[in-house]
This record gives sequence, structure tokens and C-alpha cells, in this order.
Amino acid sequence: MSDNNKGSEIVQKIVFAIIPILFTCVVYLMNALSTLQSNVNTLQAKVQIVVSADNKQVTNLDAALAREKLRQDLLDSVQEINARASTNRARIDVLERRLDILDKTIDKVIVPSVKK
Repeated sequence: MSDNNKGSEIVQKIVFAIIPILFTCVVYLMNALSTLQSNVNTLQAKVQIVVSADNKQVTNLDAALAREKLRQDLLDSVQEINARASTNRARIDVLERRLDILDKTIDKVIVPSVKK
């Protein structure tokens, strides 16, 4: 009986030693579950901002306004560049005409003097 008593005492000590560890594990798991639930709630709130209940993208007014401003700035830049290009083309035409006139003048002045 004393062997039986010793065996049950050892089992009892082991059980009493394991109970606090098991309790700590359960508390840790509950805490982790609570943290995960909090993260899921946060993600759901963020998803509702981007996606509607029927899984379609929600238009973000700020982003739409920013895109429209960028589009307008781009159009303004393109118009300015086109205006500059047009002005430059006109200036190039004027310079080419002047160059042609100079070439003709040089041909009139140099060619007769060379022939003499």
C-alpha cells in the first residue's frame, strides 16, 4: 500500500504542478484570441472604407479630387507645351526665311564678283 500511496502522491504532485501551467496557457490563448478579434474588427472597419457591402469598390472622394487635380494640371501642362511648340515653330519659320534671304543675298553678292 505504501507503494500505491507513493505513486498516487507523485501523480498528485505532478497534477498540481501542471495545473498552473495549463491555466497560464489558457489565459495566454484567450488573450491571443482577444487580440486577433480586435485585429479582425480593425480590418473589417478598414475594408468597409474601401469595399461596399456588395463587394464593389467604394469611390474615395479625396482620391477622386486628387486625380482630377492631377488630370487638370497635366492638361494645363500639355496646353502650355503645345503653345510653346507652336511659338517655336513660328520662330523657326522666321529664322529659315531669313536664312534663305541671306543665302540669296550672298549668292547675288559673291557669285557676280567671282565671275569678274
